[in-house]
Amino acid sequence: MLAAASSVCKLTTFFIGVTEICFMSAPVGLCLYCCPRDTALDVQYKLFTRANPTEFEYLVVGDVASLRRTRFNASNPTVIYLMGFTEVTTGRSTTTLRDAYLSSGDYNFVSVDWARLVAFPWYISAVHNTRYMGQQLASFVQFLDAAGARAASLHVVGFSLGAEAAGFGGKELKRRGLLLGRITGLDPAYPGYSLTGSDGHLAKGDAAFVDVLHTNPGILGFPQPIGDVDFYPNAGQWVQPGCWIDQLIRNRELGFVNGCSHNRAWRLYAESIRNPRGFPATLCRKWKGSRLCNFQVDGYMGFGAGPPLSGKMYLETNQRSPFARNGP
Repeated sequence: MLAAASSVCKLTTFFIGVTEICFMSAPVGLCLYCCPRDTALDVQYKLFTRANPTEFEYLVVGDVASLRRTRFNASNPTVIYLMGFTEVTTGRSTTTLRDAYLSSGDYNFVSVDWARLVAFPWYISAVHNTRYMGQQLASFVQFLDAAGARAASLHVVGFSLGAEAAGFGGKELKRRGLLLGRITGLDPAYPGYSLTGSDGHLAKGDAAFVDVLHTNPGILGFPQPIGDVDFYPNAGQWVQPGCWIDQLIRNRELGFVNGCSHNRAWRLYAESIRNPRGFPATLCRKWKGSRLCNFQVDGYMGFGAGPPLSGKMYLETNQRSPFARNGP
């Protein structure tokens, strides 16, 4: 029985096209048929810096001596990234964002490996696990705060379910008397959260500044504005330019056929790291059909966003990389 359970609870990966997918025969959680949660196994923090851009070092919550042996530098900006459903930390969103940050500056880039909690095909369990991940994230941030990397200076970036987990982490930190500096939600997951209030999903107030990119609104991503500032590329279309099948074929991007518009959120954000003024945006209540929304640059989407930006902002992008209309 133990051997069978071990086999069922083992994480495996496979490829769909060029996308690496994590899979488990049973979900991790609290249900009768679930694999039991094991924090040390389910949640791991992997540090990358310019000194170790491809080989990670583990950051262990509560182990100050271990932290000091790593290349973590509390004087450098720290970014914590939470990937989305079915992803792995060797996947495209994590490695693309990691490489963009490390090519742009001396960052502590922390990739959160929570693949067991968001494994295919267990989406409902993954939704439940975002609250659990939020609690673990809060403990990790508390640990870094005590070690000199203050919570107010940290930037948590989350894609899809990762954005929702980031929101729960921010809420939990507030209950503990700390406030994250910034959360960036990359098309926060909508299925499983559509009927909840602000306590049940990423929301304004979960950090000192919450910015959100909406690239697949109403399908896989949240349609409503939920942050301090919400960016809607290409008038908030649910299919982004370049994501129709004929365009994917023409642009040789069939590797993104699965969730193209949803994945566009992290692709746009990664590009903005290298080109912070690449995505100028304009404030507008409703872009389509409004004569009051003549385009003017009110701010920038992505890496270049920050206080005091607030409200709904719109912009246009190219249909393939480089997506930015403003060159670097």
